[in-house]
Amino acid sequence: MMNTIYAFPLRYPFLALLFFLPALPAEGQGAHVTLADAQVTNDSLYLSLKMDLSSVRPNSRTCVHFTPILANARGGRLELPPVLVSGRRRYRFDRREWALNTNGRTHRAEPYLIQLCKRRSAPRPVSYHIGVPYSVWMGDAILLLRQEVKDCCDLQLLGVDTISMRLFTEQMIEQQTAPVRYPVSTQQPILMQQPVSVQQTIPVQYVEPLVATPSVTYPVTYSVRDVELYTSMLSFLEPTVEHDKKLDEKAVFYIDYPLGSDNILPDYRNNRTELQKLDSLLFPFSAGDYSSMEHIRVCGYASPDGPYIDNERLAGSRARFFASYICNACGIPRSRIETTCVAEDWEGLSALLQSEQPLYAAAALSIIQNVGVFNGREKQLMDLRGGQPYRDMLRHFFPRLRRLEVSVRWNIRAVSAGEAYKLIYTHPEWLSLAEMYGVARYYRPGTEQYREVYEIAAYRFPEDVVANINASSAVMLTGDVKSARVYLQRVESDPRSWNNLGVLALIEGKPGEAEDWFRKAVGVEPQKARQNLQQLQHIPVTERKLQDKSHAVEDQIRSVQDKGGTR
Repeated sequence: MMNTIYAFPLRYPFLALLFFLPALPAEGQGAHVTLADAQVTNDSLYLSLKMDLSSVRPNSRTCVHFTPILANARGGRLELPPVLVSGRRRYRFDRREWALNTNGRTHRAEPYLIQLCKRRSAPRPVSYHIGVPYSVWMGDAILLLRQEVKDCCDLQLLGVDTISMRLFTEQMIEQQTAPVRYPVSTQQPILMQQPVSVQQTIPVQYVEPLVATPSVTYPVTYSVRDVELYTSMLSFLEPTVEHDKKLDEKAVFYIDYPLGSDNILPDYRNNRTELQKLDSLLFPFSAGDYSSMEHIRVCGYASPDGPYIDNERLAGSRARFFASYICNACGIPRSRIETTCVAEDWEGLSALLQSEQPLYAAAALSIIQNVGVFNGREKQLMDLRGGQPYRDMLRHFFPRLRRLEVSVRWNIRAVSAGEAYKLIYTHPEWLSLAEMYGVARYYRPGTEQYREVYEIAAYRFPEDVVANINASSAVMLTGDVKSARVYLQRVESDPRSWNNLGVLALIEGKPGEAEDWFRKAVGVEPQKARQNLQQLQHIPVTERKLQDKSHAVEDQIRSVQDKGGTR
């Protein structure tokens, strides 16, 4: 894998636009950087870069910073230690600044390497090797290079260029489908790893450097033996296999029309911005072979003002014209597009009145609910309180009711483990529960990456019992009992959650309560529940009673405090 960029020492801020542009051809002076290798091993990402800095010649008073950055389109970002090429005077100034710690505003990572630029010799090539904790968002990250220069006080941006638009090849992803196994005999805690450089030889000593490391909300504190034990005790349920995956997408369009026309004019008023919604709505249509379109439905809505027959004609005509526009602009057969209309959108008006609650909301809603459309409903609204509420609805509510709603149904094909690995952070809505859980095989139980997969699944399927129970299992393996209880409370009435409720009670130090849950779970998961009851036998009866009594006292004190706080 050889991806190359060429960095140029130009002093213009607009070069930041190069953030998402491919590499530039080699012309003139600059740094020549290539990505030699990227691989994931033991939950860490290892990168190897080759840096040819021979054309970088700062003067004695300047220092050039080259900072590799991992980033993706959803906000994931990690800055790696920079390589510095410094002039001798600049280095002396900076060393004095570091010692005095006068520049507290800048919190940067310790440099990977500092090269002092000599007058008659070029900087040496740099073999940059580093390992950082791997997160799922890095699967579709790009590798950037930020270039800055310091010649007096602050760093000035030269540009941000793309080293590689893709870290991994399909072959590397497919080779990682087998789970990583660790020997149970390992006794060290599973802690969040700090970024570890494979090559940490820095010829210049920093004074108390500030190292930027990724933040973790829930640190892992279990030993490997604990994780193995709890993994065997927890329930990981198999989801129902989805033979037909359906995806429904919807968008609302507010189109402006010239007087007397129902045709779609893209350049009229704000229509161009509204029509851009079609790109995201129909994105699966052009996103490879993951999906096929079943149908499109276009529904035109009109506001209640005016004659009913005119409103019905207007809403239907605009729906048909919009369907024709989709057919011509997107190349979709007209036979796949259905049209319908709502002549007067009283339901939409009621929803707006209930959500925004103007002073006349109760009176207007009473008329809408008790007077028929053809029995003078609009006339009574026009007469309400001298007509002021009706005039306010004409200005603020009726224009929002005149719209087009477009819904698309997609048929999503089954995907491989390698495809699911790439889609889970970009388009999780295209994946079934079983396909998401296939991604978890890439990671070791108890790691943040393993947890992320199950929490994404629970977020995507919030009402699914299996998704919530499995998410509770994954977060318990990281020691996060608070989140585990949230997931289990959603499905506490389902007997399949009883075993995990027992494990949760055991982790919280309530073996008596855990035993009650395990005995209830014997009728649901007999083998696992009996195994967990056997694990409880290793806790002496006296110790169990003391723990339960202690927690009962804590609960009583907490209850008294809560009551005292509400008085």
